[in-house]
Amino acid sequence: MKKEILTFILLTTATTAFAQRQLDSVLINANLPAAKKDLSIDIIYPNSEDRQAAKEIPYLLELMPSVVSYSDNGTGMGSTSFRIRGTDPARTNISIDGIPLNDPESQSVFWVNLPGLGEMAKRITVQRGAGSAAFGSAAFGGAMDIGTGQASDNSSAAFSGFYGSYNSWNTALRLNSGNVWRGLVADSATAPTLSFDGFYLVSGSDGYLEHSGSKQQSARLNATFKGKTQTIKASLLYGEQRSMLTFEGVPYDSLATNRRYNMSGLYYDNNGDVQFYNNETDNYAQTHVHLHYLQELGLHWSLNTSLFYTKGLGYYEQYKENASLSKYGIPAQTINGTTYKKSDLIRRKGLDNDYYGIDVSANYTHQRWQVNLSAGGSRYVGGHYGRVLWTQYNTGNINYNQPWYNNTGTKTEFNSFAKAAYTINEHFSAYANLQYRHINFNMYGQDDDYYERNQYMLDTTYTWNFLNPQAGIQFTSGGHRAYASFAMVGREPNRSDLKDADKNGIRIPPSAETLYDYEAGYIHYGETASIGLNLYYMHYHNQIVSTGRVNDAYRPIMENVEKSHRMGAELTAAIKFSPVVSVDGNLTISSNKLNNYTNYVDEYADETQSLWIGQRAEYFSKVDIAYSPNVVGAITLRVTPIKNLSLAVTGKYVGEQYYDNTGSSDRRIDAYLPFNFNADYSF
Repeated sequence: MKKEILTFILLTTATTAFAQRQLDSVLINANLPAAKKDLSIDIIYPNSEDRQAAKEIPYLLELMPSVVSYSDNGTGMGSTSFRIRGTDPARTNISIDGIPLNDPESQSVFWVNLPGLGEMAKRITVQRGAGSAAFGSAAFGGAMDIGTGQASDNSSAAFSGFYGSYNSWNTALRLNSGNVWRGLVADSATAPTLSFDGFYLVSGSDGYLEHSGSKQQSARLNATFKGKTQTIKASLLYGEQRSMLTFEGVPYDSLATNRRYNMSGLYYDNNGDVQFYNNETDNYAQTHVHLHYLQELGLHWSLNTSLFYTKGLGYYEQYKENASLSKYGIPAQTINGTTYKKSDLIRRKGLDNDYYGIDVSANYTHQRWQVNLSAGGSRYVGGHYGRVLWTQYNTGNINYNQPWYNNTGTKTEFNSFAKAAYTINEHFSAYANLQYRHINFNMYGQDDDYYERNQYMLDTTYTWNFLNPQAGIQFTSGGHRAYASFAMVGREPNRSDLKDADKNGIRIPPSAETLYDYEAGYIHYGETASIGLNLYYMHYHNQIVSTGRVNDAYRPIMENVEKSHRMGAELTAAIKFSPVVSVDGNLTISSNKLNNYTNYVDEYADETQSLWIGQRAEYFSKVDIAYSPNVVGAITLRVTPIKNLSLAVTGKYVGEQYYDNTGSSDRRIDAYLPFNFNADYSF
């Protein structure tokens, strides 16, 4: 049965600014397309009046075509994420001012670790489909660059805050020094300037789900020097979060009685009463240091060099009921003549990682040509460890300071990139890109899994080489634009894909996957209306998917499906009825299929499911891809009755989808349609 969810949100933001102006990016970003933008590319400005700046980035993007955003605790704060055309975040290249943001091992971005990034951003550019990213992880399902801008030459200060349902709140402070050399050097168009800007945010929420609260803080400090022919920008970005765990999901039998139910942290004590472990949390801190240097070399050339370092440190903690002690390297405990092979325990799994790199690009612009050449390298060292902090049974022979696993992953990557855009004549232009990626990944040390009381040891090295071409052509005449493009992108498996497929001496890791992306479209811009249609066909070779198969430690493993595809049409439209009233929206209709797919289902000795006896295979000639709704749409009605006051009603429709690759009705997520109301008044 189709369910509709109606959400009413009233957000009031008060901002006082002494002086401010539009901030342009200091960078020539190789991650942006070489040709003019087509319909598969969107740019938003989070601080403009048509966006709620208090939202995290996944919810800033939710009204874009083909985007589905979601929140773990149900408030849009804490742990959030999004999918583009059904593609998961690990397949989207994400950068800040051209610096990679994706974690190299998981290839994902965890937005909760950088709260308020949407408020820091001056511009967010999103490219759907195979992206043209020059640096970082594969732009396999899309590419996004977050531009933070540069410090203004004028001083300013701003404060914003909000409070809402479920004790959700946010406060932010922005400061800008302006040109600190003003008055110290002679004012002229070529006089050097030095400016600083800072940002601090603290936020929290109790969460819609039970005991799903979170608290975050973040800070940013930028320093920008602008000379006659050079610009230097240094940035320090820090994020810290503590969130209650929510990834267990709501049991099916609780949806009708208590949709807020969260089983994380719940356990039964010796009397059979339900208790809650209040430190079932995820804790993480991340520090980013960026340095950009831009040098103009005459009229046509410029050189951009970027250095970065990222430090991540954190852990998550869980209460585990009736856990097998042998899986943690702990011997059975004999107390008063009774031997306990299982025990309640508290465990902590941690990360300690360092990521650093450099990217150098040369940019040429002259007459009909725009050319970018770049090369870069990076290295990631990620430490993984786990400790048991407490056990219900302990005879005194358990060393809680001894980690039950400790391993390290190192990933080294080299990128080179070339792209050129050429204006053929008044109406036609074309572009071509070519990227080369070389990746070396190594894992070594103690794994967190045991098999028959023997701990797995990691000692594997993988190497990949990818050559990713992209080309397109565009026709423009007046308010009409038509275009077509092709791209091929290869992507390596992530750490868990490889680690969980390498057990007990048997290595069955998935192969790299390849995407062939064909796009074509038409856009018409008028004085009061615009309309556009983008068609895409994304053909995958060896797409990496979950099949339900498990390894001998009963961990799910990822496998390749030889052929699969995503194809669809993205329609966008906007109408301005008057200076006061406007409507815009989009609609995506798609088909997302795996071909010749085999799913594996657990089998048990009886209905109690107390004895697992293996798995059986289920074959599908064609089946829907998980988390890929065939219909996604959005609409916004905006009214500006008086100066500085904006009223908006937005709706987001997400069609039915499945949370596995079987298309089974009992694994279906019904379609939903939330509406939001937003009132924004600027003082």
